[in-house]
Amino acid sequence: MTPREKSRAGLHLLKEAIIDYLAQHPEGLTNIEITRGLGLESDFEGGQKNYLSWSVLGILLAEKLVRYEKQGNTRVYFADTTARH
Repeated sequence: MTPREKSRAGLHLLKEAIIDYLAQHPEGLTNIEITRGLGLESDFEGGQKNYLSWSVLGILLAEKLVRYEKQGNTRVYFADTTARH
């Protein structure tokens, strides 16, 4: 498997994990709840940025597999139960 194939496979697994996790939480989850629940918290020079989860959520939003609702200043994410992955 080439490095590109590995990265595509890894991205696919991350997307599936997030969708499945959101499906288990119909009340919705914030980005930090997703990252903590899936063990995806990042650490960059001592600061937690969680860019990986933001990036994957952005892809899932574009693919219409995930949606969000604003609740105050927070985005709460939901699996789109009508979409397939």
